[in-house]
Amino acid sequence: MQPEIKQAVLKFFAANKPGAVLDFPCGTGWLGTSLTDKQWEYHGADLYCEPEATHQITRFSAADLQQPFPYEDEQFDYMACLEGLEHIENYHHVLREAARVLRPGGTLLVSTPNPLNIKSRRRYYWSGTFYGFPHLINMPPEGSHIHVTPVNLSFLIAFAERHGLKFERLQDVTIRKGMYLHLPRVWAVQAYTWLKTLGKSPKQRDWLRLLASSQVCLCDGMVVSFTKKSAAEMQIGLRLHEAA
Repeated sequence: MQPEIKQAVLKFFAANKPGAVLDFPCGTGWLGTSLTDKQWEYHGADLYCEPEATHQITRFSAADLQQPFPYEDEQFDYMACLEGLEHIENYHHVLREAARVLRPGGTLLVSTPNPLNIKSRRRYYWSGTFYGFPHLINMPPEGSHIHVTPVNLSFLIAFAERHGLKFERLQDVTIRKGMYLHLPRVWAVQAYTWLKTLGKSPKQRDWLRLLASSQVCLCDGMVVSFTKKSAAEMQIGLRLHEAA
């Protein structure tokens, strides 16, 4: 995990009220050791956790992101899925299970490589694959930490909404100095997007311009937060969908 991503994650938790948090996949359990306030109830889960981490994490479960989570409905105030979605074949399942284990108003925090950044766009043009996602000749063996699923921000937000998780915000990630060398290309993307969205609705215009923002175009990774909808919000959304 890049230090800029870790910094954004820690900043998020420092700004929020302590509660029960599920860290899945937890890796070494670094998030748990960083939550020093004793009011945090930290739970870690991972399929390929380092052995020493299982002894350090008081509430640890060996679990697979692609299987039903071994937790009760509405058990957590927060779920952190950090650098996990890009390693699995079906992140819809993770979104569904996150919505199940979170309490209404609870937060899902996701970090994942950002295929919309300007380096990835250029890499895809020349090689046909995103930055950080190598071509696969054969499927990697189980447990290999290889990126196999690029997560497009717009798709992630749309799919999360479908599963009852409302987009909250794109967390601020510090832009590395070297990335500013790509600004001319970013300005070209932004100018194109600005012109393309002139005739769009305000919602479409704001959304497409977010996807062309400097935060998206200049960061290798992204940290995104979602809030679980209440039952009333789910019902309203269902009625609007049926009406449409």
